[in-house]
Amino acid sequence: MVFVKSSSMKKSFLNLVFVLFGLNLLAQQTKILSSKIISVDIFRNEAQIKREARVALEPGEFELVFEKISSKLSSESIEVLAPEGVDVLSVSKKNYYLTEEDKPAEIIALQDSIQIVKDQLNNLRWEREAVQIQKDLLLSNKQIGGNGVGVKADELEDVLGVFQRKLLEFKLENSRIEKSEKELLLIKTILDKQYNEFNSGKIGLNNQILVQVKVNKSIPQAKFELQYMVRGVSWKPSYDIRVKDSQSPIQFVLKAGITQSTGENWNGVSMKLSSANPQIGGNKPDLNTQFISLSDPIVYKNLKKQRTNSSYETGEGDGYAALEVAAAPFSAGIEQTMLSLNFDVKGLAYVQSDNKLHHVELSNFVLPANFGFAAVPKLSEDVFVTATVENNDLITQLSGEASIYMNGTFAGKTQLYPQNSDSLLLTLGKDRRLGIRREKVKDKNSKSLFGSNKKELQTIELTLNNTAKESIEVKVEDQIPVSTNNEITVKLLSQDGASYVAETGKLIWNVKLAPKQVKKIRFSFEVSYPSEKILNGF
Repeated sequence: MVFVKSSSMKKSFLNLVFVLFGLNLLAQQTKILSSKIISVDIFRNEAQIKREARVALEPGEFELVFEKISSKLSSESIEVLAPEGVDVLSVSKKNYYLTEEDKPAEIIALQDSIQIVKDQLNNLRWEREAVQIQKDLLLSNKQIGGNGVGVKADELEDVLGVFQRKLLEFKLENSRIEKSEKELLLIKTILDKQYNEFNSGKIGLNNQILVQVKVNKSIPQAKFELQYMVRGVSWKPSYDIRVKDSQSPIQFVLKAGITQSTGENWNGVSMKLSSANPQIGGNKPDLNTQFISLSDPIVYKNLKKQRTNSSYETGEGDGYAALEVAAAPFSAGIEQTMLSLNFDVKGLAYVQSDNKLHHVELSNFVLPANFGFAAVPKLSEDVFVTATVENNDLITQLSGEASIYMNGTFAGKTQLYPQNSDSLLLTLGKDRRLGIRREKVKDKNSKSLFGSNKKELQTIELTLNNTAKESIEVKVEDQIPVSTNNEITVKLLSQDGASYVAETGKLIWNVKLAPKQVKKIRFSFEVSYPSEKILNGF
């Protein structure tokens, strides 16, 4: 082996020696800290992480390295709290790629399995190429006998037999390879999907936080606290509504569904959640000059309509905007501020960095309820169980999906929205003991022509069936059409005891049903309109 020496190579080698020597000297003053996450404060779309580390220090200057920090770290949010006798000189962040992070065992196993499948697929591709080469070689040499020289019948039969047998073998071999490829590709798809699920948020802890400190005295156990904000975190509220029976109050459980892919697993940490969003600035808006002018009335009308429909003018939001101080106090562990609701999660929390939904309980309360039954037969033949409860401050301020459980059995889902009313109507599910049917009474329906107007008469019959062993009262809602044109006239002819709201065309009955009773109610209405026109929406 020949080495080529030059002055430039010598200079580069010396520079490298000096760099390594300098790194070695620096390493003598560097301490790698093993830190632990002790608390997490979660906001709408980010979280504040608090770590703790202890290290023995002697007087002098050191570089303390907090390693394996999330790649979704917000650099400007880093805070370091040092013990007495230690001065923090600087704080910085860097990416460290010189060593590969220790991967979880399941990641390594999946990577190995995926590589084995890839190797097997490559082997099958090589087998297919080999079979194709043999087939091409056989077909390129299919000429039998020489030019002008015939072949005996028995020899021809032997040659054709060889061709037939070999072509059949090639076909079977290709079928086997194709079948094996399909099976392996299916396995690879499953492994890739599993790998992506495991890999989400678990690899990439390559950030380091470097803290330059000056130590003024010996400290056997110097405690450092590190705080920083990370992205890749979110939470949303949800509820469990548990109903025991119609005589008991309803239990509400407010939960937080937490998703995080920071790369850092939160194991046994104290946790707080807030409805605030730190990304939204808290600066007071400036009041600009208000200019007025004249414009076309139609344009003004359109602008006014747009402003009326805007969420800023109407005060509509998603339940997480600025919240007023609640009049009623909350239970322990909940803090109401002028801008947010804050929750202390009971006990220690465990949330893995897997981009999956993890639930923690935030509050548990009961509300007295008035139970009832309701039906809208025009839209559904089911009768629904309802409950009216006094509105709760938490429900008013935090909207979310609610899972309903009746006597311990899952009965479906509903949505709780912030409301300004004093009461909240909940639909708890369908009561299979009750049914309702809506039909047009054929012999009571007609179309007629009077002069230039056409008239249509409709009669609707509603049939309620109670198969329960007790009496039940059902609120039934139906409707007749409402005219939006002076040329169209709608008349309610009969309503069978229903209350009628002319503005909406709604009919409401409170129907009492005895055990095992079937009851019918009817209503009729007439629509009159010009005969030369077509009636829409009816």
